[in-house]
Amino acid sequence: TEADVVAASDRPVTPGDVTAALRAVGIRVGGTAIVHSSLSALGWVVGGAQGVVQGLLDALGPDGAIVMPSQTGVSDPSTWQNPPVPESWWPVIRATWPAFDPRLTPIRAMGAVVQCFAGLPGVVHSGHPSVGFVAHGPSASELMLPHDLEVGLGAGSPLERLHEQGATIVLVGVGHGNDTSLHLAEHRADWPGKSWRTEGAPMVVDGERRWVEYRALD
Repeated sequence: TEADVVAASDRPVTPGDVTAALRAVGIRVGGTAIVHSSLSALGWVVGGAQGVVQGLLDALGPDGAIVMPSQTGVSDPSTWQNPPVPESWWPVIRATWPAFDPRLTPIRAMGAVVQCFAGLPGVVHSGHPSVGFVAHGPSASELMLPHDLEVGLGAGSPLERLHEQGATIVLVGVGHGNDTSLHLAEHRADWPGKSWRTEGAPMVVDGERRWVEYRALD
């Protein structure tokens, strides 16, 4: 509960504290950063998720670019594991799941900071229904687009463009277990048993909702 967070915090964490901590580890105005975060790991933050977003904006400045993963969990129900659903449900899910819309489709398990950041004026969504990203800054469109369905985290993806531009990976209250950037390494690496699976998502095609299948790294 919030009361537990207050009790466990020595003092409030301010947006300025967030900016100072980022500067202390090398984040500079005008840079490009892909940010992964956990609000609950920071203690009691003034303004909550908005306070963290403000601290990030102040650290990168108006010429900087901030990117965050905005994964939705939109995928073929046959692949679900946490939790799985009965096979008899699969056709109903594929037939009735509302078409992906970056303005409406919920972001899943990415945290409160991403939810807040995605609502900033001027944020650009990469458009991928499952493994999308959101970006803010003058280079947002350049970083985000295009984002093809297949190889969504590999060659030609926002992750590859971030790597090419030397973006900084920022982990705020999380470790590399939450680092989406590592998926680019998975795509580039070879290992025994590396394989691909068929994924799917409800999308608008030629003005109509359709269930679209595509190939994804397993």
